[in-house]
Amino acid sequence: MLFSDDARGVRRSVIGGALAIGVAAALAGCGGSSSPGSGAGATATGPGSLSGQTLTVYTQAPYGTQLKQYEQYYAYIANAFHTATGSTVKWDYSTSAVSLSQELEQAAATGGGPDVWSIGSSFNGTASALKEFYTLPPSDWTSFGGQSSFVPKMLTMSGPDNAADVGVPFESIPFVLAYNKSLFARAGISSPPGTWSQFVSDAQAIQRADPSASGAGFSPADPYGPWKPVWSYMEQLGGDFLGNAGTTATLTSPQLEAALRFYFGLEDTYHVIPKADLTWQGTQETAAFLAGKTGMMLDAAYSLSQEAAGTPVASDVEFAPMPNVPYGMSARPAGGQPAESIVSGNYYDVAKYYSDLPLALKFIQISTAPAAQVEQFRVMGWMPVTQAGVTAVEKAYPQTVPFIEAEENSTPTDYTPAWSYIETGVLAVIGHIAQQLAGGAPYSASYAASQLQAENAVVQSHLGASS
Repeated sequence: MLFSDDARGVRRSVIGGALAIGVAAALAGCGGSSSPGSGAGATATGPGSLSGQTLTVYTQAPYGTQLKQYEQYYAYIANAFHTATGSTVKWDYSTSAVSLSQELEQAAATGGGPDVWSIGSSFNGTASALKEFYTLPPSDWTSFGGQSSFVPKMLTMSGPDNAADVGVPFESIPFVLAYNKSLFARAGISSPPGTWSQFVSDAQAIQRADPSASGAGFSPADPYGPWKPVWSYMEQLGGDFLGNAGTTATLTSPQLEAALRFYFGLEDTYHVIPKADLTWQGTQETAAFLAGKTGMMLDAAYSLSQEAAGTPVASDVEFAPMPNVPYGMSARPAGGQPAESIVSGNYYDVAKYYSDLPLALKFIQISTAPAAQVEQFRVMGWMPVTQAGVTAVEKAYPQTVPFIEAEENSTPTDYTPAWSYIETGVLAVIGHIAQQLAGGAPYSASYAASQLQAENAVVQSHLGASS
Protein backbone atom coordinates (compact mmCIF):
# COMPACT_ATOMS: atom_id res chain seq x y z
CA MET A 1 0.00 0.00 0.00
CA LEU A 2 1.30 3.46 -0.86
CA PHE A 3 1.97 6.00 1.87
CA SER A 4 -0.66 8.64 2.42
CA ASP A 5 0.60 12.21 2.26
CA ASP A 6 0.39 12.38 6.06
CA ALA A 7 2.69 9.39 6.43
CA ARG A 8 5.11 10.78 3.91
CA GLY A 9 5.37 14.21 5.51
CA VAL A 10 4.14 17.61 4.42
CA ARG A 11 4.55 18.50 0.77
CA ARG A 12 5.66 22.11 0.90
CA SER A 13 4.02 23.14 -2.37
CA VAL A 14 1.85 21.65 -5.09
CA ILE A 15 2.66 21.74 -8.78
CA GLY A 16 -0.24 22.38 -11.06
CA GLY A 17 -2.20 25.04 -12.91
CA ALA A 18 -0.34 28.32 -12.97
CA LEU A 19 2.72 26.80 -11.31
CA ALA A 20 3.21 24.32 -14.10
CA ILE A 21 2.80 27.02 -16.72
CA GLY A 22 5.92 28.76 -15.47
CA VAL A 23 8.20 25.95 -16.59
CA ALA A 24 6.25 23.22 -18.36
CA ALA A 25 4.55 25.39 -20.97
CA ALA A 26 7.44 27.76 -21.40
CA LEU A 27 10.02 25.05 -21.85
CA ALA A 28 8.39 21.74 -22.67
CA GLY A 29 6.27 23.56 -25.25
CA CYS A 30 9.43 24.24 -27.22
CA GLY A 31 9.87 20.58 -28.00
CA GLY A 32 8.79 17.25 -26.68
CA SER A 33 9.23 13.58 -26.28
CA SER A 34 7.71 11.07 -28.62
CA SER A 35 7.31 8.66 -25.71
CA PRO A 36 4.03 8.13 -23.83
CA GLY A 37 3.08 10.97 -21.51
CA SER A 38 1.72 9.16 -18.46
CA GLY A 39 3.10 6.49 -16.19
CA ALA A 40 6.18 4.46 -16.94
CA GLY A 41 4.11 1.37 -17.66
CA ALA A 42 6.91 -1.15 -17.19
CA THR A 43 8.84 -2.60 -14.31
CA ALA A 44 12.52 -3.14 -13.68
CA THR A 45 12.01 -6.82 -14.37
CA GLY A 46 9.60 -6.38 -17.25
CA PRO A 47 10.19 -7.00 -20.94
CA GLY A 48 12.87 -5.11 -22.79
CA SER A 49 16.42 -5.55 -23.97
CA LEU A 50 18.77 -5.23 -21.01
CA SER A 51 22.05 -6.29 -22.64
CA GLY A 52 24.38 -4.58 -25.05
CA GLN A 53 23.05 -1.06 -24.38
CA THR A 54 24.59 2.17 -23.12
CA LEU A 55 22.68 4.05 -20.43
CA THR A 56 23.59 7.73 -20.04
CA VAL A 57 23.28 8.96 -16.46
CA TYR A 58 23.53 12.65 -15.56
CA THR A 59 25.21 13.08 -12.19
CA GLN A 60 27.57 15.15 -10.06
CA ALA A 61 31.12 15.38 -11.41
CA PRO A 62 33.82 14.00 -9.11
CA TYR A 63 35.34 16.99 -7.33
CA GLY A 64 37.04 18.36 -4.26
CA THR A 65 38.41 16.33 -1.39
CA GLN A 66 36.18 13.37 -2.38
CA LEU A 67 37.23 13.18 -6.03
CA LYS A 68 38.69 9.67 -5.73
CA GLN A 69 35.72 8.46 -3.69
CA TYR A 70 33.31 9.64 -6.38
CA GLU A 71 35.30 7.77 -8.99
CA GLN A 72 35.34 4.63 -6.84
CA TYR A 73 31.59 4.76 -6.21
CA TYR A 74 30.71 5.37 -9.85
CA ALA A 75 32.93 2.44 -10.85
CA TYR A 76 31.15 0.20 -8.33
CA ILE A 77 27.68 1.08 -9.68
CA ALA A 78 28.80 0.75 -13.30
CA ASN A 79 30.34 -2.67 -12.64
CA ALA A 80 27.27 -3.91 -10.75
CA PHE A 81 25.03 -2.67 -13.56
CA HIS A 82 27.15 -4.36 -16.23
CA THR A 83 27.25 -7.62 -14.29
CA ALA A 84 23.46 -7.64 -13.91
CA THR A 85 22.53 -6.49 -17.43
CA GLY A 86 25.47 -6.74 -19.79
CA SER A 87 25.02 -3.04 -20.52
CA THR A 88 27.23 -0.02 -19.86
CA VAL A 89 26.79 3.20 -17.89
CA LYS A 90 28.05 6.43 -19.42
CA TRP A 91 28.28 9.18 -16.81
CA ASP A 92 27.34 12.71 -17.94
CA TYR A 93 28.74 15.12 -15.36
CA SER A 94 27.16 18.25 -13.84
CA THR A 95 29.38 20.86 -12.23
CA SER A 96 26.93 23.20 -10.45
CA ALA A 97 23.30 23.92 -9.65
CA VAL A 98 23.30 26.40 -12.53
CA SER A 99 24.47 23.79 -15.05
CA LEU A 100 21.78 21.35 -13.86
CA SER A 101 19.11 23.99 -14.37
CA GLN A 102 20.40 24.78 -17.85
CA GLU A 103 20.61 21.12 -18.85
CA LEU A 104 17.06 20.45 -17.63
CA GLU A 105 15.75 23.34 -19.69
CA GLN A 106 17.67 22.20 -22.77
CA ALA A 107 16.34 18.64 -22.46
CA ALA A 108 12.79 19.96 -22.15
CA ALA A 109 13.21 22.20 -25.18
CA THR A 110 14.80 19.56 -27.44
CA GLY A 111 13.22 16.34 -26.20
CA GLY A 112 16.65 14.76 -25.85
CA GLY A 113 19.51 14.40 -23.40
CA PRO A 114 20.68 11.98 -20.70
CA ASP A 115 18.51 8.90 -20.14
CA VAL A 116 18.51 8.97 -16.33
CA TRP A 117 19.05 12.11 -14.27
CA SER A 118 20.45 12.38 -10.75
CA ILE A 119 18.49 15.35 -9.43
CA GLY A 120 18.88 16.95 -6.02
CA SER A 121 15.87 16.83 -3.71
CA SER A 122 15.00 20.50 -4.13
CA PHE A 123 15.23 20.39 -7.94
CA ASN A 124 12.68 17.60 -8.33
CA GLY A 125 9.91 20.20 -8.38
CA THR A 126 11.46 21.68 -11.52
CA ALA A 127 11.82 18.23 -13.08
CA SER A 128 8.21 17.31 -12.34
CA ALA A 129 6.79 20.50 -13.85
CA LEU A 130 8.66 19.96 -17.10
CA LYS A 131 6.43 16.93 -17.81
CA GLU A 132 9.46 15.29 -19.44
CA PHE A 133 10.04 12.60 -16.79
CA TYR A 134 8.12 9.39 -16.22
CA THR A 135 5.57 9.29 -13.45
CA LEU A 136 6.17 6.12 -11.48
CA PRO A 137 3.12 3.86 -10.96
CA PRO A 138 2.87 1.42 -8.01
CA SER A 139 4.21 -1.44 -10.16
CA ASP A 140 7.53 0.36 -10.59
CA TRP A 141 7.81 1.14 -6.88
CA THR A 142 7.17 -2.55 -6.20
CA SER A 143 10.21 -3.44 -8.26
CA PHE A 144 12.29 -1.30 -5.85
CA GLY A 145 10.73 -2.95 -2.77
CA GLY A 146 7.67 -0.70 -2.53
CA GLN A 147 7.40 2.81 -1.12
CA SER A 148 7.18 1.39 2.41
CA SER A 149 10.77 0.18 2.01
CA PHE A 150 12.04 3.78 1.86
CA VAL A 151 12.62 6.35 4.62
CA PRO A 152 9.31 8.33 4.58
CA LYS A 153 10.86 11.82 4.71
CA MET A 154 12.85 11.08 1.54
CA LEU A 155 9.60 10.46 -0.34
CA THR A 156 8.32 13.99 0.41
CA MET A 157 10.50 15.22 -2.46
CA SER A 158 9.79 12.39 -4.94
CA GLY A 159 6.82 14.21 -6.47
CA PRO A 160 4.17 16.86 -5.85
CA ASP A 161 1.77 14.27 -4.44
CA ASN A 162 1.54 10.56 -3.79
CA ALA A 163 0.25 9.75 -7.27
CA ALA A 164 2.73 11.79 -9.28
CA ASP A 165 6.21 10.69 -8.22
CA VAL A 166 8.99 11.22 -10.76
CA GLY A 167 12.05 10.56 -8.60
CA VAL A 168 13.35 7.56 -6.67
CA PRO A 169 15.74 8.51 -3.84
CA PHE A 170 19.03 6.67 -3.81
CA GLU A 171 21.10 8.60 -1.27
CA SER A 172 20.60 11.06 1.56
CA ILE A 173 22.96 13.71 2.87
CA PRO A 174 21.52 15.12 6.11
CA PHE A 175 23.38 18.14 7.45
CA VAL A 176 24.58 18.70 11.00
CA LEU A 177 26.99 20.91 12.94
CA ALA A 178 30.56 19.64 13.09
CA TYR A 179 32.77 20.79 15.94
CA ASN A 180 36.29 20.25 17.21
CA LYS A 181 35.95 18.77 20.69
CA SER A 182 39.57 19.59 21.57
CA LEU A 183 39.01 23.31 20.86
CA PHE A 184 35.73 23.09 22.79
CA ALA A 185 37.49 21.59 25.81
CA ARG A 186 40.24 24.22 25.68
CA ALA A 187 37.55 26.92 25.75
CA GLY A 188 35.67 25.25 28.63
CA ILE A 189 32.64 24.41 26.46
CA SER A 190 30.87 21.26 27.66
CA SER A 191 28.23 20.78 24.95
CA PRO A 192 27.46 21.93 21.41
CA PRO A 193 25.23 24.99 20.92
CA GLY A 194 21.49 24.58 20.52
CA THR A 195 20.83 28.24 19.73
CA TRP A 196 22.55 30.75 17.45
CA SER A 197 23.27 32.98 20.44
CA GLN A 198 25.19 30.12 22.05
CA PHE A 199 26.88 29.39 18.71
CA VAL A 200 28.28 32.93 18.61
CA SER A 201 29.24 32.83 22.30
CA ASP A 202 31.02 29.48 21.89
CA ALA A 203 32.85 30.67 18.78
CA GLN A 204 34.10 33.74 20.63
CA ALA A 205 35.20 31.57 23.58
CA ILE A 206 37.19 29.34 21.22
CA GLN A 207 39.03 32.37 19.84
CA ARG A 208 39.81 33.69 23.29
CA ALA A 209 41.21 30.32 24.36
CA ASP A 210 43.21 29.85 21.15
CA PRO A 211 43.84 33.04 19.16
CA SER A 212 45.30 30.99 16.30
CA ALA A 213 41.90 29.35 15.69
CA SER A 214 38.70 30.85 14.31
CA GLY A 215 35.44 30.12 16.07
CA ALA A 216 33.69 29.01 12.90
CA GLY A 217 33.98 29.03 9.13
CA PHE A 218 31.82 29.42 6.04
CA SER A 219 32.13 29.36 2.24
CA PRO A 220 29.84 31.94 0.58
CA ALA A 221 31.59 31.56 -2.79
CA ASP A 222 30.72 27.86 -3.04
CA PRO A 223 28.44 27.05 -6.04
CA TYR A 224 26.23 24.67 -4.03
CA GLY A 225 26.04 25.00 -0.27
CA PRO A 226 25.80 28.49 1.27
CA TRP A 227 22.04 28.89 0.78
CA LYS A 228 21.39 26.11 3.31
CA PRO A 229 22.33 27.89 6.58
CA VAL A 230 20.54 30.99 5.30
CA TRP A 231 17.42 28.91 4.60
CA SER A 232 17.58 27.34 8.08
CA TYR A 233 17.77 30.70 9.85
CA MET A 234 14.97 32.13 7.68
CA GLU A 235 12.73 29.13 8.43
CA GLN A 236 13.49 29.39 12.15
CA LEU A 237 12.25 32.99 12.02
CA GLY A 238 9.03 31.81 10.39
CA GLY A 239 9.89 32.74 6.79
CA ASP A 240 9.95 30.83 3.53
CA PHE A 241 11.00 31.35 -0.07
CA LEU A 242 7.36 31.10 -1.23
CA GLY A 243 3.99 32.10 0.16
CA ASN A 244 1.72 29.40 1.58
CA ALA A 245 -0.08 28.81 -1.72
CA GLY A 246 3.22 28.36 -3.54
CA THR A 247 2.30 31.02 -6.15
CA THR A 248 4.06 34.07 -4.71
CA ALA A 249 7.81 34.54 -4.35
CA THR A 250 8.85 35.93 -0.95
CA LEU A 251 12.59 36.43 -1.37
CA THR A 252 12.11 39.99 -0.13
CA SER A 253 10.75 38.88 3.25
CA PRO A 254 12.21 40.41 6.43
CA GLN A 255 13.05 36.89 7.59
CA LEU A 256 15.31 36.24 4.60
CA GLU A 257 16.90 39.67 4.91
CA ALA A 258 17.56 38.96 8.60
CA ALA A 259 19.00 35.54 7.77
CA LEU A 260 21.47 37.07 5.31
CA ARG A 261 22.44 39.75 7.82
CA PHE A 262 23.13 37.17 10.52
CA TYR A 263 25.04 34.89 8.13
CA PHE A 264 27.43 37.65 7.08
CA GLY A 265 27.37 39.12 10.59
CA LEU A 266 29.34 36.08 11.72
CA GLU A 267 32.25 37.73 9.89
CA ASP A 268 31.67 41.48 10.10
CA THR A 269 29.70 41.88 13.35
CA TYR A 270 30.59 39.02 15.68
CA HIS A 271 34.02 38.43 14.13
CA VAL A 272 33.99 34.67 14.62
CA ILE A 273 34.77 33.92 10.97
CA PRO A 274 37.88 35.31 9.22
CA LYS A 275 37.47 37.86 6.42
CA ALA A 276 39.42 35.54 4.12
CA ASP A 277 36.52 33.06 4.23
CA LEU A 278 34.38 35.48 2.20
CA THR A 279 36.05 34.21 -0.99
CA TRP A 280 36.12 30.55 0.01
CA GLN A 281 34.45 27.54 -1.53
CA GLY A 282 33.50 24.43 0.42
CA THR A 283 36.79 22.62 -0.14
CA GLN A 284 38.70 25.48 1.51
CA GLU A 285 36.31 25.60 4.46
CA THR A 286 36.69 21.85 4.91
CA ALA A 287 40.48 22.00 4.66
CA ALA A 288 40.67 24.65 7.40
CA PHE A 289 38.45 22.60 9.72
CA LEU A 290 40.49 19.43 9.10
CA ALA A 291 43.69 21.34 9.82
CA GLY A 292 42.34 22.20 13.29
CA LYS A 293 42.04 25.90 12.48
CA THR A 294 38.26 26.13 12.89
CA GLY A 295 36.09 25.35 15.91
CA MET A 296 32.76 24.74 14.14
CA MET A 297 31.59 23.98 10.61
CA LEU A 298 28.02 24.59 9.42
CA ASP A 299 25.95 22.02 7.53
CA ALA A 300 28.53 19.25 7.60
CA ALA A 301 27.86 15.81 6.14
CA TYR A 302 29.04 12.44 7.44
CA SER A 303 31.71 12.35 4.74
CA LEU A 304 33.62 14.87 6.86
CA SER A 305 34.39 12.14 9.39
CA GLN A 306 35.88 10.03 6.62
CA GLU A 307 37.93 12.93 5.29
CA ALA A 308 39.23 13.55 8.82
CA ALA A 309 41.07 10.21 8.90
CA GLY A 310 44.80 10.87 9.01
CA THR A 311 44.41 14.62 9.68
CA PRO A 312 45.31 16.55 12.86
CA VAL A 313 41.66 16.40 13.97
CA ALA A 314 41.07 12.70 13.30
CA SER A 315 40.08 12.02 16.91
CA ASP A 316 38.49 15.41 17.60
CA VAL A 317 35.57 15.67 15.17
CA GLU A 318 32.12 15.45 16.74
CA PHE A 319 28.65 16.13 15.35
CA ALA A 320 25.44 17.64 16.70
CA PRO A 321 22.19 19.07 15.34
CA MET A 322 22.42 22.55 13.86
CA PRO A 323 21.27 25.39 16.16
CA ASN A 324 17.52 25.95 15.82
CA VAL A 325 16.73 29.19 17.72
CA PRO A 326 17.58 32.59 16.13
CA TYR A 327 20.15 34.90 17.67
CA GLY A 328 18.97 36.86 20.69
CA MET A 329 15.93 34.66 21.27
CA SER A 330 15.20 31.97 23.84
CA ALA A 331 12.65 30.26 21.59
CA ARG A 332 11.59 30.38 17.96
CA PRO A 333 8.86 32.89 17.09
CA ALA A 334 5.38 31.72 16.07
CA GLY A 335 5.56 29.83 12.82
CA GLY A 336 9.28 29.17 13.14
CA GLN A 337 10.48 25.70 12.14
CA PRO A 338 13.48 23.81 13.60
CA ALA A 339 14.87 23.46 10.05
CA GLU A 340 18.10 21.86 11.25
CA SER A 341 18.55 20.11 7.90
CA ILE A 342 16.77 20.15 4.58
CA VAL A 343 15.44 16.89 3.17
CA SER A 344 18.63 16.42 1.26
CA GLY A 345 19.79 13.81 -1.18
CA ASN A 346 19.57 12.79 -4.79
CA TYR A 347 16.87 11.09 -6.83
CA TYR A 348 16.97 9.20 -10.10
CA ASP A 349 14.43 10.49 -12.66
CA VAL A 350 13.92 8.74 -16.00
CA ALA A 351 13.41 10.89 -19.10
CA LYS A 352 10.33 10.13 -21.20
CA TYR A 353 12.32 10.36 -24.42
CA TYR A 354 14.41 7.35 -23.35
CA SER A 355 13.06 4.24 -25.08
CA ASP A 356 14.44 1.37 -22.96
CA LEU A 357 12.59 1.98 -19.70
CA PRO A 358 13.22 -1.48 -18.17
CA LEU A 359 16.98 -0.89 -18.42
CA ALA A 360 16.68 2.48 -16.67
CA LEU A 361 14.57 1.00 -13.89
CA LYS A 362 17.03 -1.84 -13.49
CA PHE A 363 19.76 0.75 -12.95
CA ILE A 364 17.69 2.36 -10.17
CA GLN A 365 16.94 -1.05 -8.66
CA ILE A 366 20.66 -1.82 -8.48
CA SER A 367 21.46 1.62 -7.00
CA THR A 368 18.90 1.23 -4.19
CA ALA A 369 19.68 -2.41 -3.37
CA PRO A 370 20.98 -3.04 0.19
CA ALA A 371 24.50 -3.86 -1.05
CA ALA A 372 24.72 -0.58 -2.99
CA GLN A 373 23.30 1.38 -0.05
CA VAL A 374 26.01 0.04 2.25
CA GLU A 375 28.74 0.56 -0.36
CA GLN A 376 27.79 4.16 -1.06
CA PHE A 377 27.92 4.86 2.66
CA ARG A 378 31.28 3.11 3.01
CA VAL A 379 32.83 5.02 0.12
CA MET A 380 30.99 8.36 0.09
CA GLY A 381 29.48 8.72 3.56
CA TRP A 382 25.98 9.05 2.04
CA MET A 383 23.19 7.89 4.30
CA PRO A 384 20.91 5.07 3.10
CA VAL A 385 17.38 5.86 1.93
CA THR A 386 15.83 2.41 2.35
CA GLN A 387 14.78 0.74 5.59
CA ALA A 388 17.00 -2.25 4.83
CA GLY A 389 19.91 0.08 4.10
CA VAL A 390 19.37 1.97 7.37
CA THR A 391 19.36 -1.27 9.35
CA ALA A 392 22.52 -2.53 7.67
CA VAL A 393 24.45 0.73 8.01
CA GLU A 394 23.43 1.39 11.63
CA LYS A 395 24.51 -2.14 12.56
CA ALA A 396 27.89 -1.86 10.85
CA TYR A 397 28.50 1.83 11.72
CA PRO A 398 26.80 2.86 15.01
CA GLN A 399 28.27 6.37 14.72
CA THR A 400 25.81 7.09 11.92
CA VAL A 401 22.79 7.19 14.24
CA PRO A 402 22.81 11.04 14.67
CA PHE A 403 22.86 11.49 10.91
CA ILE A 404 20.08 9.01 10.26
CA GLU A 405 18.03 10.75 12.95
CA ALA A 406 18.70 14.05 11.14
CA GLU A 407 17.52 12.44 7.90
CA GLU A 408 14.34 11.18 9.54
CA ASN A 409 13.61 14.56 11.18
CA SER A 410 14.60 16.82 8.27
CA THR A 411 12.42 19.60 6.83
CA PRO A 412 11.42 19.56 3.15
CA THR A 413 12.01 22.62 1.02
CA ASP A 414 9.36 24.02 -1.34
CA TYR A 415 8.36 21.53 -4.04
CA THR A 416 8.04 23.94 -6.92
CA PRO A 417 8.96 24.24 -10.60
CA ALA A 418 10.66 27.53 -9.72
CA TRP A 419 13.17 25.94 -7.32
CA SER A 420 16.10 26.17 -9.71
CA TYR A 421 15.54 29.94 -9.86
CA ILE A 422 15.16 30.17 -6.09
CA GLU A 423 18.35 28.31 -5.28
CA THR A 424 20.52 29.88 -7.95
CA GLY A 425 19.03 33.29 -7.14
CA VAL A 426 19.79 33.06 -3.42
CA LEU A 427 23.28 31.75 -4.24
CA ALA A 428 23.81 34.75 -6.52
CA VAL A 429 22.75 37.18 -3.78
CA ILE A 430 25.08 35.53 -1.26
CA GLY A 431 27.94 35.62 -3.75
CA HIS A 432 27.44 39.31 -4.59
CA ILE A 433 27.28 40.35 -0.93
CA ALA A 434 30.41 38.30 -0.17
CA GLN A 435 32.28 40.01 -3.00
CA GLN A 436 31.35 43.45 -1.64
CA LEU A 437 32.47 42.58 1.87
CA ALA A 438 35.67 40.96 0.63
CA GLY A 439 36.46 44.18 -1.22
CA GLY A 440 36.28 46.18 1.99
CA ALA A 441 32.75 47.57 1.79
CA PRO A 442 30.52 47.36 4.88
CA TYR A 443 27.38 45.26 4.82
CA SER A 444 24.63 47.17 3.07
CA ALA A 445 21.05 46.22 3.88
CA SER A 446 19.83 48.29 0.92
CA TYR A 447 22.19 46.50 -1.45
CA ALA A 448 21.04 43.11 -0.14
CA ALA A 449 17.41 44.19 -0.52
CA SER A 450 17.96 45.30 -4.12
CA GLN A 451 19.63 42.01 -4.97
CA LEU A 452 16.78 40.06 -3.40
CA GLN A 453 14.22 42.17 -5.24
CA ALA A 454 15.83 41.37 -8.58
CA GLU A 455 15.95 37.64 -7.88
CA ASN A 456 12.41 37.69 -6.49
CA ALA A 457 11.17 39.07 -9.82
CA VAL A 458 12.92 36.24 -11.67
CA VAL A 459 11.37 33.61 -9.42
CA GLN A 460 7.93 35.20 -9.69
CA SER A 461 8.11 35.18 -13.48
CA HIS A 462 8.53 31.40 -13.34
CA LEU A 463 5.64 30.83 -10.96
CA GLY A 464 3.06 31.91 -13.53
CA ALA A 465 1.23 34.19 -11.10
CA SER A 466 1.48 37.83 -10.18
CA SER A 467 2.55 38.92 -6.71
